[in-house]
Amino acid sequence: MSPFQSEDLTPTVPPPGPLVTVDLTEPRAKLILERVRQRVAMWGDTGRTLHRAFDAVQAANQLVGSGPGAMGAEFRPIGRRVLRLNEISEEEAFWIIGDVRGDVLALETVLGFIDEATGRGRSPQIVFLGDLAAGTLGDAACLAIALERFATAPSRTIFIAGDRELALTLENEIAIDDRKPRGLADMPVPDALQNSLRNLARAFSDFVEKIPVAVICPDGMLLAHSALPRESILAAIENARTLESQPIVLRAFALDRLHPREPQVIPSAISGEVSAKPEDFAKSLQSLNRIFEIPVVRMVRGHDAAPEGHRWFRHYGDGVLLTITTMADELPMEIGGGRRKPSVARLKSKRLRVVRFEIPESIAIIAQQIFPNQMAASQKEISSASPPQQTTAPEPFSLAMDSEPNLAKVSTIVVSTNDLQAMPIHFERGVRLLAASAWTGARQAFQEAANSDKNAHACLMNEAVASLSLGLNGHQDALRLCRGLLQGDATNAWVHFNMGVSYLTSERNPIEAGRAFRAATQSVPQFADAWWALGLAFSLRGDRRSATEALAKAAEYGCQLSMPSSLVGTIPARELTSLFEALRSRVLYHPAPASPPVPLSQA
Repeated sequence: MSPFQSEDLTPTVPPPGPLVTVDLTEPRAKLILERVRQRVAMWGDTGRTLHRAFDAVQAANQLVGSGPGAMGAEFRPIGRRVLRLNEISEEEAFWIIGDVRGDVLALETVLGFIDEATGRGRSPQIVFLGDLAAGTLGDAACLAIALERFATAPSRTIFIAGDRELALTLENEIAIDDRKPRGLADMPVPDALQNSLRNLARAFSDFVEKIPVAVICPDGMLLAHSALPRESILAAIENARTLESQPIVLRAFALDRLHPREPQVIPSAISGEVSAKPEDFAKSLQSLNRIFEIPVVRMVRGHDAAPEGHRWFRHYGDGVLLTITTMADELPMEIGGGRRKPSVARLKSKRLRVVRFEIPESIAIIAQQIFPNQMAASQKEISSASPPQQTTAPEPFSLAMDSEPNLAKVSTIVVSTNDLQAMPIHFERGVRLLAASAWTGARQAFQEAANSDKNAHACLMNEAVASLSLGLNGHQDALRLCRGLLQGDATNAWVHFNMGVSYLTSERNPIEAGRAFRAATQSVPQFADAWWALGLAFSLRGDRRSATEALAKAAEYGCQLSMPSSLVGTIPARELTSLFEALRSRVLYHPAPASPPVPLSQA
């Protein structure tokens, strides 16, 4: 029998609702993701983002005043640092967002879908469980996103302080602790923006002093960042007023840790206290029942980064304890690798369920370019390596083949490009960007990989593929790279083919393209795609007989490309565009430094 199935804990805990995974392939979802791409790019200017975050903190401070009176006012809360909500609409969803830790893409994605689910003309009901920042490049953006939303709908938005927020206010007390959590003050910025960051951290610290550390919902659900105060401490507290007056007890909601396997609370090293014996989670809940004189039967928390984005602790009882993680960072290989699935909790009609998002890798890679998560370089190295960022608005972008964001080069290189170990790191990044159609980023990655002077042929060939995929903007670079490769090996069929594709699709020059495709078929007579491309070039020149012969050879060798509808140079513009796109997808690249080339469509 669960320790929570007792007479003292009424009402009973409702069973959790089923896990919901959002389908991001629906047409409506694709529109939301397109808006997310635009918004993520908007936050790429660090200087401008710091200013926006500072303005948002100032506005939030004015709204809160001397206490959290305005925060969540629509729920008619009681209390200051531990809010008790009197009413939550059962007709509307109540959303709970866990640790974001500077992940701009994850935060923008979940908020975009929450807004869509809420509908126009109404702000959603949202609770943030803390840890918006974690010493990453996206910290200020996440702060601005969340606080601007609070300024727009303060009565329906609640912020709970996490350990990374409280670390700002306890800086002097925990400075000697090397394990102190990284937060906003650790955000890597160039030297020119250090004063802006310090001003933002100071203003945000003032705001954190006023926001709650826990919220108790009318159905008995407790929301906090980390854990419960130990039962031995709560036993000496008579009422809510006494608890509110004891900072060390309040900090426990954000700083103490919940043991992942046993139903007990273990104090954090930050709080400086040591527990003589394990203490039971259920007893702490019972103490909160007595102190606040209302049932507290279940809890939703953040703090622990669950690999799947959420975790139900079933040994506490069905539906009693849930951990939510809303970031979408890459997981370490020792726990399986891959990307964390950002999750949020949704409460409606007293039923709690988890909503999970599987962000497409193509979007995740674009966000990684703008907000790289490598933090190995020191602050001094980042400042000296990074030019001061402009404060003008960044250009909007999409995943279109001829469009790419103007990306800031901030700490993307954590190892020297002259180091041989750097080459495979940059090469692998370039391959991922090719697969995501992020041509500019891929070109830069292969340039950095080629600086190691190892496997230069594969790097140059892949850089040429990225350049020609940009269309006319990268055409001359693609030709230059291909000519350089042919100086070393004039019979390289793959390079001749890629050069011909660039001539044909960028310049629409069937004569030069035909020469390149002819050279490819002479070097490799079974090269089916080259025969098909040669037939298309002859067709555009109006040479029907030669086009028919070349296309027949392509069919004989198993070409998978569809035949043009006309062979006399009068192919309709729309069909010609689709043919060029198909041909461009068949250019050849190296998926690994020493591997044979394969079509780009297999990336």
